[in-house]
Amino acid sequence: MSDPRPPPPKFAAPGASDRGRWSDILSGRLGIYTLALTLGTILFAVSNFVVVAIMPSAAADIGGLGYYAWTFSLFAVGAVIGASGVGPVREALGHRTAYVGGGLVFVIGLAGAALAPEMEFLVGWRLVQGVGGGAIASQAYALIAQMYPEHLRGRALSLISTSWGVAVVLGPAFGGTFAEFGHWRGAFWTLAGLGVIFAVLAFRVVPPAESTGRLQNFPVARLSLLAAAVLGLSMTSQVDGNMPRAALVVVSVVVAAIAFRLDARAERGLFPRQAMVINSEMGAAFWIMMLSTMALVAITMFVTLYLQVLHGVAPIIAAFIFILNSLAWTITSVVVASWSGRRQDISIIAGLVLIFCGFFGIAQVVEQGPVTAIAGLLIMTGAGIGLINNPLIQRAIAAAPADEQARTGSSIHTIRTVGQSFGAAVAGLVAAASGMGDDATRETLGLAMEWVYSIGAAYPALALLVAIPLIVLGRRRLRAGN
Repeated sequence: MSDPRPPPPKFAAPGASDRGRWSDILSGRLGIYTLALTLGTILFAVSNFVVVAIMPSAAADIGGLGYYAWTFSLFAVGAVIGASGVGPVREALGHRTAYVGGGLVFVIGLAGAALAPEMEFLVGWRLVQGVGGGAIASQAYALIAQMYPEHLRGRALSLISTSWGVAVVLGPAFGGTFAEFGHWRGAFWTLAGLGVIFAVLAFRVVPPAESTGRLQNFPVARLSLLAAAVLGLSMTSQVDGNMPRAALVVVSVVVAAIAFRLDARAERGLFPRQAMVINSEMGAAFWIMMLSTMALVAITMFVTLYLQVLHGVAPIIAAFIFILNSLAWTITSVVVASWSGRRQDISIIAGLVLIFCGFFGIAQVVEQGPVTAIAGLLIMTGAGIGLINNPLIQRAIAAAPADEQARTGSSIHTIRTVGQSFGAAVAGLVAAASGMGDDATRETLGLAMEWVYSIGAAYPALALLVAIPLIVLGRRRLRAGN
């Protein structure tokens, strides 16, 4: 079954000297396409970061501090489901229906969160937001391939990447503004209104595509197992006693391992076959990506909370301090984007060392301050994340077999989202085990944050160990290529 609208016009192939101009994708019909794709990406990215700023206000209003980490981990679970499951949906219903449908699911999740009377409801609606947002973000790349002539796709992809950089700053600042005036629900309502505009715009401009009308090859078992693993880890913050918590951790790890093993055997896997093989170059790169994402979540998830509660920082100022971390990794990512060979090796090692030192430093000053020291250490950890970002992506793709390079590139966002969900769940476990809850005192919160950062230092430490085979295998590949 296909969409009744006529197909979009065919583009003439450019001449050898025609590399395209920015005005080509910012004006006319392509300009409208660009607006729709960019708006969708920004909305998903902003919703990812906005909760960092508004969660302290939300927890103070409706309670449920014990579910604090769930708003991050379940959003990430939803994003994995949306991004990984939209492919079969797109084949069954067509590009436009899948894209607009993702936008409507996203709007429903935002409206539900804005109306949430208790934290448990807010957490559930964050899962829905993640599903819709993940479906939007993952389809942007496929739609660029469909809607833009080849000589303009690079520029369109650059705009999508820039959208993420904008959201890194805009999300916390946007949420911090609403939190400053005591209207955290307004952040969700505003995003929902923009989501409606996006859905209408996408319906009007996304071209039709052939569809089968049948939903097939949907990875239900693998996505369910991944979701169950994260939910199991998240549940550790809701149970008392170390033995039940330990049991949930063990079960969650086993379930996640089964999910990755099933995916490696699947005909159409979510990840490349060697994604979790730690003694391969690609697998080592993916493991470091996941560990570093878990580290990033542990570093930033509670920043605005403890800055406000422990140090009396205003919500908007706390949001801008968080932004320093984001700006640091954005800037350093650009600086090392073109590095190769030994410079990549140095960048990866230096980045992981900076992250480890940042964790150790924040653990020492998180309770007593000064705030300037915390801000400086957040910049340090952000710079470390930026140093390893592009080198790891390049290593993973270069190490992939020719027939898996496209899947490797497309699965990088997914593996990071998996890392985000696990990182949030583990940080929530550590905080809960340290006594953080609705009735927690200032001293209890300070102790919980010390433990979060102390245990979080294990992520970059483990990643440094994995970096050794990554570098050795990478040099072997380069020598073999020569």
